Amino acid sequence: MKVLLAIAHFYRAQENATHSSEAAEAQEERARAVRSVIEAWRGHLGAASILNVERKVFEPVAGAEDALDIVVLVTGEDHLLDAEFCARHRVKLVQVAVQNPRLLPFGAHRLFADLRNAYDMLVYSEDDLRPAEGTLLSKIAGFAETFGWRRLLMPNRFEWNLQGPALKTYIDGDLPNDAIDKYVQALPDEPALRQRIPGRELAFARARNPHAGFFALTSEQMRHWVQQPHFNDIDCSFYTPLESAATLAMLKTFPIYKPCGGSSGWLELEHLDSRYSRMTFRRIGLPKTDSGAA
Repeated sequence: MKVLLAIAHFYRAQENATHSSEAAEAQEERARAVRSVIEAWRGHLGAASILNVERKVFEPVAGAEDALDIVVLVTGEDHLLDAEFCARHRVKLVQVAVQNPRLLPFGAHRLFADLRNAYDMLVYSEDDLRPAEGTLLSKIAGFAETFGWRRLLMPNRFEWNLQGPALKTYIDGDLPNDAIDKYVQALPDEPALRQRIPGRELAFARARNPHAGFFALTSEQMRHWVQQPHFNDIDCSFYTPLESAATLAMLKTFPIYKPCGGSSGWLELEHLDSRYSRMTFRRIGLPKTDSGAA
C-alpha cells in the first residue's frame, strides 16, 4: 500500500499566547513532539532492521507499508523542523499560503485532491499525534473492506498522565447532541458494528465525538469525497478551524465509527500532551490516583 501522510505543523512564539503553538515556553516541547511523531511514523511503517544473533549482523526487514511519503504543511518559516532532520527522515516541507495559520490544515484537502490517483491511502494528522504501532493504517483499510468504503473508521486519542483520573485517558468523549446530530441524521447508518477477528470480537460505535485530529482515506473514499459539493468549502463551523479541517468534511461525507468499550485500544493515537487529562472534572467510579484526587 502506497501512503501519503500530511502533517500540519505551525509554531510562532507570541506574547500572551493562548495556544501552545504560540507559547515561547512550549517551543522545546513542541519541537520534540513533532519530531517524535515523524520518527514514529517512519519507524513503525518504514523499513526496519533485525539483529541476527547467530551471524552477528543487522539485517533489513520490510516496512509495514510498501511506501510512505511524508509531507509537513507549513506556512513560511513558522515551524520547528530543520533541513538536516527533514533530509534524514525524508520529509518534504510543503508551503501553504494562508493569512490565518489556523487554516493551515485545509491545505491537506487540496493536496490530497491533486494526488488522489497516486496513492492507495491519504492520511492527515495534527503534529502532536503519535502512532503506537505499525498496523494502524491496515486496520483502517481492513474496516473499509469489511464494512464498506462508505463508512469511515477513526482512531481514539489518548493521553498518558500519572496525575490524571487514570494512567491512560481517552480524550474524545461524547459531544453534546446538537454538535453532530444533523450530520448523523443526514447519513443514517447502523449505531453499532461488530467484527470477529482471531482471539476476540471487536465493537465499533457510531462516534458521538468523531474528532481525532486525524483521518485516513482509501483512494476510493478520497475519490468519493472530492465529488461532494462541500469539498474544499473551508467550513470552520465545527468548533475551531483545526477541528473543522480534521473532522467536519469527514462528518459531512461518511458515517464515522470508532472502536468502543473494551475495543477502544485496538485503534488509537497518543496525544503528546496532558492538557485534557489535567482538566478538573468530576471523576465517577474511578479509584483514587497517586495524587490522592478522588
